[in-house]
Amino acid sequence: MKKYAFLLIVAFVVPSAAFSQKEGNWENEEKRDLNNLVLTHPTVSNLKAIGNLIDNGLIDMENYRITGVYHADERYDYKDSRKYIDTASILSVDIYLHEFSDTIHPGLLFRQNALTDDYKKIFKHSEGVVFFGGPDLPPEVYNEKTSLLTSIYDPHRHYFELSFLFHLLGGFQNEDFDPLLNQNPDYLIYGFCLGLQTMNVATGGTLIQDIPSEIYEMNYVEDVLKLDPNRLHRNYHKRISMASDLLSGHFHRIHFQSTRYFNELHTENSTPSVYSNHHQAVKDIGKGFKVIAASMDGRIAEAIQHEKYSNVVGVQFHPEAAFLYDDGENFRLTPEDSVSFTGPQILQETHSMEFHRKFWENFQQRLNE
Repeated sequence: MKKYAFLLIVAFVVPSAAFSQKEGNWENEEKRDLNNLVLTHPTVSNLKAIGNLIDNGLIDMENYRITGVYHADERYDYKDSRKYIDTASILSVDIYLHEFSDTIHPGLLFRQNALTDDYKKIFKHSEGVVFFGGPDLPPEVYNEKTSLLTSIYDPHRHYFELSFLFHLLGGFQNEDFDPLLNQNPDYLIYGFCLGLQTMNVATGGTLIQDIPSEIYEMNYVEDVLKLDPNRLHRNYHKRISMASDLLSGHFHRIHFQSTRYFNELHTENSTPSVYSNHHQAVKDIGKGFKVIAASMDGRIAEAIQHEKYSNVVGVQFHPEAAFLYDDGENFRLTPEDSVSFTGPQILQETHSMEFHRKFWENFQQRLNE
Protein backbone atom coordinates (compact mmCIF):
# COMPACT_ATOMS: atom_id res chain seq x y z
CA MET A 1 0.00 0.00 0.00
CA LYS A 2 1.48 3.33 -1.03
CA LYS A 3 2.52 5.64 1.80
CA TYR A 4 1.87 9.35 1.50
CA ALA A 5 3.69 12.25 3.06
CA PHE A 6 3.64 16.02 2.76
CA LEU A 7 5.87 18.82 1.51
CA LEU A 8 5.67 21.94 3.63
CA ILE A 9 5.48 25.31 1.94
CA VAL A 10 5.31 28.13 4.47
CA ALA A 11 3.69 31.48 3.77
CA PHE A 12 2.70 34.34 6.08
CA VAL A 13 4.58 32.71 8.98
CA VAL A 14 7.94 33.45 10.54
CA PRO A 15 10.62 31.35 8.77
CA SER A 16 12.71 28.87 10.73
CA ALA A 17 15.98 27.31 9.63
CA ALA A 18 14.74 23.92 10.81
CA PHE A 19 12.06 23.71 8.13
CA SER A 20 12.11 23.00 4.41
CA GLN A 21 11.30 26.37 2.93
CA LYS A 22 9.74 27.44 -0.31
CA GLU A 23 8.21 30.84 -0.81
CA GLY A 24 4.58 30.71 -1.83
CA ASN A 25 1.21 32.41 -1.69
CA TRP A 26 -2.36 31.73 -2.78
CA GLU A 27 -1.56 32.66 -6.37
CA ASN A 28 1.65 30.58 -6.56
CA GLU A 29 2.33 30.29 -10.30
CA GLU A 30 4.20 27.00 -10.05
CA LYS A 31 1.14 25.29 -8.54
CA ARG A 32 -1.55 26.99 -10.59
CA ASP A 33 -2.45 23.64 -12.22
CA LEU A 34 -3.36 22.14 -8.82
CA ASN A 35 -6.65 22.49 -6.99
CA ASN A 36 -6.56 23.59 -3.37
CA LEU A 37 -8.22 21.97 -0.34
CA VAL A 38 -8.14 24.07 2.84
CA LEU A 39 -7.88 22.57 6.33
CA THR A 40 -8.62 24.62 9.43
CA HIS A 41 -6.73 23.81 12.64
CA PRO A 42 -4.00 21.84 10.81
CA THR A 43 -2.60 20.01 13.84
CA VAL A 44 -0.38 16.95 13.55
CA SER A 45 -3.38 14.78 14.41
CA ASN A 46 -5.54 16.33 11.68
CA LEU A 47 -2.75 16.14 9.10
CA LYS A 48 -2.26 12.48 9.97
CA ALA A 49 -6.00 11.89 9.59
CA ILE A 50 -5.95 13.29 6.05
CA GLY A 51 -2.78 11.36 5.25
CA ASN A 52 -4.37 8.16 6.48
CA LEU A 53 -7.43 8.70 4.27
CA ILE A 54 -5.10 9.11 1.30
CA ASP A 55 -3.03 6.12 2.32
CA ASN A 56 -6.11 3.89 2.56
CA GLY A 57 -7.41 4.99 -0.84
CA LEU A 58 -10.46 6.75 0.59
CA ILE A 59 -9.59 10.12 -0.96
CA ASP A 60 -7.28 11.06 -3.83
CA MET A 61 -5.22 14.25 -3.53
CA GLU A 62 -3.09 13.68 -6.64
CA ASN A 63 -4.37 16.83 -8.32
CA TYR A 64 -4.62 18.91 -5.14
CA ARG A 65 -2.46 20.86 -2.81
CA ILE A 66 -3.51 21.34 0.82
CA THR A 67 -3.49 24.64 2.70
CA GLY A 68 -3.70 24.69 6.49
CA VAL A 69 -5.04 27.93 7.97
CA TYR A 70 -5.12 29.05 11.58
CA HIS A 71 -5.08 32.10 13.86
CA ALA A 72 -1.90 33.14 15.63
CA ASP A 73 -3.66 33.21 19.03
CA GLU A 74 -4.82 29.59 18.93
CA ARG A 75 -3.60 27.48 21.85
CA TYR A 76 -1.96 24.86 19.62
CA ASP A 77 1.75 25.19 18.82
CA TYR A 78 1.99 24.87 15.04
CA LYS A 79 5.73 24.35 15.24
CA ASP A 80 4.74 20.72 15.84
CA SER A 81 2.84 20.63 12.54
CA ARG A 82 5.75 22.16 10.63
CA LYS A 83 8.18 19.72 12.22
CA TYR A 84 5.93 16.76 11.41
CA ILE A 85 5.64 17.74 7.76
CA ASP A 86 9.31 18.65 7.43
CA THR A 87 10.42 15.18 8.55
CA ALA A 88 8.32 13.43 5.89
CA SER A 89 10.49 11.57 3.39
CA ILE A 90 8.14 10.93 0.44
CA LEU A 91 6.85 14.08 -1.24
CA SER A 92 3.46 13.65 -2.89
CA VAL A 93 1.10 16.32 -1.53
CA ASP A 94 2.11 19.95 -1.07
CA ILE A 95 0.96 21.65 2.13
CA TYR A 96 1.01 25.38 2.71
CA LEU A 97 0.53 26.73 6.25
CA HIS A 98 -0.94 30.21 6.58
CA GLU A 99 -1.07 32.03 9.89
CA PHE A 100 -3.44 34.97 10.38
CA SER A 101 -3.10 37.44 13.23
CA ASP A 102 -5.64 40.24 12.72
CA THR A 103 -7.81 41.06 15.71
CA ILE A 104 -10.89 38.90 16.12
CA HIS A 105 -13.28 38.71 19.08
CA PRO A 106 -17.00 37.92 19.66
CA GLY A 107 -18.19 41.40 18.72
CA LEU A 108 -16.60 41.13 15.27
CA LEU A 109 -17.56 37.62 14.18
CA PHE A 110 -20.74 38.07 12.17
CA ARG A 111 -19.86 41.09 10.06
CA GLN A 112 -17.02 42.40 7.93
CA ASN A 113 -13.86 42.58 10.00
CA ALA A 114 -10.07 42.68 9.76
CA LEU A 115 -10.03 39.09 8.44
CA THR A 116 -12.64 39.62 5.71
CA ASP A 117 -10.11 40.09 2.90
CA ASP A 118 -8.23 37.00 4.04
CA TYR A 119 -11.40 34.91 4.04
CA LYS A 120 -12.17 36.14 0.53
CA LYS A 121 -8.69 35.20 -0.64
CA ILE A 122 -8.95 31.70 0.86
CA PHE A 123 -12.32 31.21 -0.83
CA LYS A 124 -11.19 32.54 -4.19
CA HIS A 125 -8.16 30.24 -4.38
CA SER A 126 -9.63 26.96 -3.13
CA GLU A 127 -12.21 24.33 -4.01
CA GLY A 128 -13.27 23.50 -0.47
CA VAL A 129 -12.52 23.63 3.25
CA VAL A 130 -12.69 21.09 6.08
CA PHE A 131 -13.46 21.96 9.72
CA PHE A 132 -12.29 19.43 12.32
CA GLY A 133 -13.35 18.41 15.82
CA GLY A 134 -12.21 20.05 19.03
CA PRO A 135 -13.28 21.61 22.34
CA ASP A 136 -16.51 23.36 23.28
CA LEU A 137 -17.53 26.66 21.71
CA PRO A 138 -17.92 29.63 24.10
CA PRO A 139 -21.71 29.97 24.59
CA GLU A 140 -21.46 33.75 24.45
CA VAL A 141 -21.09 33.42 20.66
CA TYR A 142 -24.66 32.09 20.49
CA ASN A 143 -25.96 34.44 23.21
CA GLU A 144 -26.33 31.93 26.04
CA LYS A 145 -24.89 31.62 29.53
CA THR A 146 -22.09 29.12 30.08
CA SER A 147 -23.04 25.78 31.62
CA LEU A 148 -20.82 24.44 34.39
CA LEU A 149 -20.29 21.44 32.10
CA THR A 150 -19.00 23.51 29.16
CA SER A 151 -15.22 23.60 28.90
CA ILE A 152 -13.73 26.55 27.00
CA TYR A 153 -10.13 25.92 25.97
CA ASP A 154 -9.31 27.64 22.66
CA PRO A 155 -11.54 30.70 22.04
CA HIS A 156 -9.46 32.29 19.27
CA ARG A 157 -9.63 29.12 17.21
CA HIS A 158 -13.41 29.32 17.52
CA TYR A 159 -13.55 33.04 16.68
CA PHE A 160 -11.45 32.51 13.53
CA GLU A 161 -13.50 29.53 12.31
CA LEU A 162 -16.91 30.96 13.25
CA SER A 163 -16.27 34.18 11.36
CA PHE A 164 -14.84 32.24 8.40
CA LEU A 165 -18.00 30.11 8.17
CA PHE A 166 -20.22 33.17 8.58
CA HIS A 167 -18.41 34.85 5.69
CA LEU A 168 -18.92 31.72 3.60
CA LEU A 169 -22.57 31.02 4.47
CA GLY A 170 -24.14 34.08 6.12
CA GLY A 171 -26.52 33.70 9.06
CA PHE A 172 -29.51 34.91 11.06
CA GLN A 173 -27.23 37.33 12.95
CA ASN A 174 -26.84 39.61 9.91
CA GLU A 175 -29.50 38.97 7.27
CA ASP A 176 -28.11 41.65 4.93
CA PHE A 177 -24.69 40.02 4.66
CA ASP A 178 -23.87 38.60 1.21
CA PRO A 179 -22.22 35.17 1.77
CA LEU A 180 -19.25 34.22 -0.34
CA LEU A 181 -20.90 31.02 -1.56
CA ASN A 182 -23.34 33.12 -3.59
CA GLN A 183 -20.36 33.54 -5.94
CA ASN A 184 -19.71 29.79 -6.11
CA PRO A 185 -22.62 27.69 -4.79
CA ASP A 186 -20.78 24.42 -5.52
CA TYR A 187 -17.93 25.22 -3.12
CA LEU A 188 -17.35 22.31 -0.71
CA ILE A 189 -17.49 22.70 3.08
CA TYR A 190 -17.36 19.68 5.42
CA GLY A 191 -17.42 19.72 9.21
CA PHE A 192 -16.75 16.90 11.66
CA CYS A 193 -18.08 17.02 15.25
CA LEU A 194 -17.09 20.54 16.41
CA GLY A 195 -17.03 21.41 12.71
CA LEU A 196 -20.76 20.73 12.45
CA GLN A 197 -21.45 22.68 15.65
CA THR A 198 -19.42 25.63 14.34
CA MET A 199 -21.37 25.58 11.06
CA ASN A 200 -24.60 25.70 13.02
CA VAL A 201 -23.59 28.51 15.37
CA ALA A 202 -21.94 30.56 12.60
CA THR A 203 -25.26 30.64 10.75
CA GLY A 204 -27.26 31.67 13.82
CA GLY A 205 -28.03 28.34 15.48
CA THR A 206 -27.53 27.31 19.11
CA LEU A 207 -26.22 24.27 20.97
CA ILE A 208 -27.23 21.82 23.64
CA GLN A 209 -24.38 22.34 26.10
CA ASP A 210 -24.54 18.86 27.64
CA ILE A 211 -26.54 15.97 26.20
CA PRO A 212 -26.95 13.74 29.30
CA SER A 213 -28.10 16.52 31.63
CA GLU A 214 -30.18 18.58 29.18
CA ILE A 215 -31.73 15.82 27.04
CA TYR A 216 -31.91 12.84 29.39
CA GLU A 217 -31.95 14.76 32.71
CA MET A 218 -29.06 12.71 34.09
CA ASN A 219 -26.23 14.12 36.15
CA TYR A 220 -24.28 11.02 37.18
CA VAL A 221 -22.00 8.81 35.11
CA GLU A 222 -23.36 5.57 36.55
CA ASP A 223 -26.90 6.52 35.49
CA VAL A 224 -25.80 7.54 31.99
CA LEU A 225 -24.08 4.18 31.49
CA LYS A 226 -27.44 2.46 32.02
CA LEU A 227 -28.88 4.16 28.93
CA ASP A 228 -29.36 2.36 25.63
CA PRO A 229 -25.88 2.41 24.00
CA ASN A 230 -27.34 4.25 21.00
CA ARG A 231 -28.00 7.21 23.33
CA LEU A 232 -24.35 7.51 24.34
CA HIS A 233 -22.11 9.84 22.35
CA ARG A 234 -18.80 9.32 24.15
CA ASN A 235 -17.33 6.60 26.34
CA TYR A 236 -18.39 7.55 29.86
CA HIS A 237 -16.56 4.52 31.26
CA LYS A 238 -13.45 6.69 30.90
CA ARG A 239 -14.80 8.93 33.69
CA ILE A 240 -14.78 6.20 36.35
CA SER A 241 -12.34 3.54 35.11
CA MET A 242 -8.55 3.55 35.43
CA ALA A 243 -8.15 1.17 32.46
CA SER A 244 -5.70 2.75 30.00
CA ASP A 245 -6.84 0.88 26.87
CA LEU A 246 -10.42 2.14 26.76
CA LEU A 247 -11.47 4.03 23.65
CA SER A 248 -12.33 7.64 24.51
CA GLY A 249 -15.25 7.76 22.10
CA HIS A 250 -18.21 5.48 21.50
CA PHE A 251 -19.76 3.54 18.62
CA HIS A 252 -23.51 3.90 18.14
CA ARG A 253 -26.03 3.73 15.34
CA ILE A 254 -27.62 6.74 13.66
CA HIS A 255 -30.50 7.01 11.21
CA PHE A 256 -30.23 8.76 7.83
CA GLN A 257 -33.38 10.19 6.34
CA SER A 258 -34.24 9.33 2.75
CA THR A 259 -32.84 12.54 1.29
CA ARG A 260 -31.00 13.27 -1.92
CA TYR A 261 -27.74 13.21 0.06
CA PHE A 262 -28.35 9.70 1.40
CA ASN A 263 -29.50 8.45 -2.00
CA GLU A 264 -26.25 9.71 -3.53
CA LEU A 265 -24.26 7.54 -1.10
CA HIS A 266 -25.59 4.44 -2.91
CA THR A 267 -25.69 2.34 0.26
CA GLU A 268 -28.60 0.34 1.62
CA ASN A 269 -27.57 0.84 5.25
CA SER A 270 -29.52 3.84 6.53
CA THR A 271 -28.57 3.05 10.16
CA PRO A 272 -24.76 2.74 10.15
CA SER A 273 -22.68 2.55 13.30
CA VAL A 274 -20.45 5.61 13.68
CA TYR A 275 -17.72 6.73 16.06
CA SER A 276 -18.42 9.86 18.10
CA ASN A 277 -16.85 11.67 21.03
CA HIS A 278 -18.90 14.70 22.07
CA HIS A 279 -21.29 15.92 24.75
CA GLN A 280 -22.79 18.90 22.92
CA ALA A 281 -25.11 19.00 19.91
CA VAL A 282 -27.34 21.15 17.71
CA LYS A 283 -30.32 22.73 19.46
CA ASP A 284 -31.78 25.47 17.22
CA ILE A 285 -30.75 24.90 13.60
CA GLY A 286 -28.77 27.59 11.78
CA LYS A 287 -29.90 29.51 8.72
CA GLY A 288 -30.20 27.41 5.58
CA PHE A 289 -29.55 24.01 7.18
CA LYS A 290 -31.71 20.91 7.46
CA VAL A 291 -31.15 17.77 9.51
CA ILE A 292 -30.45 14.74 7.29
CA ALA A 293 -29.56 12.20 10.00
CA ALA A 294 -30.43 11.84 13.67
CA SER A 295 -29.72 9.58 16.63
CA MET A 296 -31.86 6.46 16.83
CA ASP A 297 -34.20 8.13 19.34
CA GLY A 298 -34.42 11.26 17.17
CA ARG A 299 -33.11 13.54 19.92
CA ILE A 300 -29.69 14.46 18.46
CA ALA A 301 -28.88 15.87 15.01
CA GLU A 302 -26.18 13.60 13.57
CA ALA A 303 -25.79 15.20 10.13
CA ILE A 304 -26.89 18.46 8.53
CA GLN A 305 -26.79 19.78 4.98
CA HIS A 306 -27.29 23.27 3.58
CA GLU A 307 -30.48 23.55 1.53
CA LYS A 308 -29.09 26.13 -0.90
CA TYR A 309 -25.46 25.01 -1.05
CA SER A 310 -25.68 21.24 -1.29
CA ASN A 311 -21.93 20.66 -0.96
CA VAL A 312 -22.02 22.01 2.61
CA VAL A 313 -22.33 19.02 4.96
CA GLY A 314 -21.66 18.56 8.65
CA VAL A 315 -21.62 15.33 10.65
CA GLN A 316 -21.60 15.02 14.43
CA PHE A 317 -19.43 11.91 14.28
CA HIS A 318 -15.82 11.23 13.19
CA PRO A 319 -15.55 9.48 9.80
CA GLU A 320 -12.00 10.86 9.48
CA ALA A 321 -10.65 9.02 12.55
CA ALA A 322 -7.54 7.13 11.42
CA PHE A 323 -8.06 4.07 13.63
CA LEU A 324 -11.33 3.25 11.82
CA TYR A 325 -9.39 2.09 8.76
CA ASP A 326 -6.22 0.62 10.32
CA ASP A 327 -5.84 -2.78 12.00
CA GLY A 328 -2.81 -1.79 14.04
CA GLU A 329 -4.56 -0.28 17.10
CA ASN A 330 -6.50 -2.43 19.57
CA PHE A 331 -8.80 -1.11 22.27
CA ARG A 332 -11.62 -2.10 24.59
CA LEU A 333 -14.98 -0.39 24.80
CA THR A 334 -15.75 -1.18 28.45
CA PRO A 335 -13.67 -2.35 31.45
CA GLU A 336 -15.63 -5.61 31.34
CA ASP A 337 -14.57 -6.47 27.78
CA SER A 338 -12.24 -9.47 27.78
CA VAL A 339 -11.39 -9.03 24.10
CA SER A 340 -9.94 -5.95 22.39
CA PHE A 341 -11.04 -4.70 18.97
CA THR A 342 -9.76 -2.65 16.05
CA GLY A 343 -11.70 0.04 14.21
CA PRO A 344 -12.14 -2.02 11.02
CA GLN A 345 -13.40 -4.98 13.07
CA ILE A 346 -16.11 -2.82 14.66
CA LEU A 347 -17.19 -1.36 11.31
CA GLN A 348 -17.23 -4.80 9.65
CA GLU A 349 -19.17 -6.43 12.48
CA THR A 350 -21.79 -3.67 12.41
CA HIS A 351 -21.95 -3.72 8.58
CA SER A 352 -20.86 -0.08 8.53
CA MET A 353 -17.60 -0.13 6.59
CA GLU A 354 -19.41 0.28 3.28
CA PHE A 355 -21.14 3.41 4.60
CA HIS A 356 -17.81 4.97 5.60
CA ARG A 357 -16.24 4.19 2.23
CA LYS A 358 -19.29 5.58 0.42
CA PHE A 359 -19.11 8.70 2.61
CA TRP A 360 -15.58 9.45 1.39
CA GLU A 361 -16.40 8.49 -2.19
CA ASN A 362 -19.20 11.05 -2.10
CA PHE A 363 -16.87 13.63 -0.52
CA GLN A 364 -14.40 13.10 -3.37
CA GLN A 365 -17.10 13.46 -6.02
CA ARG A 366 -18.32 16.71 -4.48
CA LEU A 367 -14.78 18.07 -4.19
CA ASN A 368 -14.04 17.27 -7.84
CA GLU A 369 -17.22 18.86 -9.20
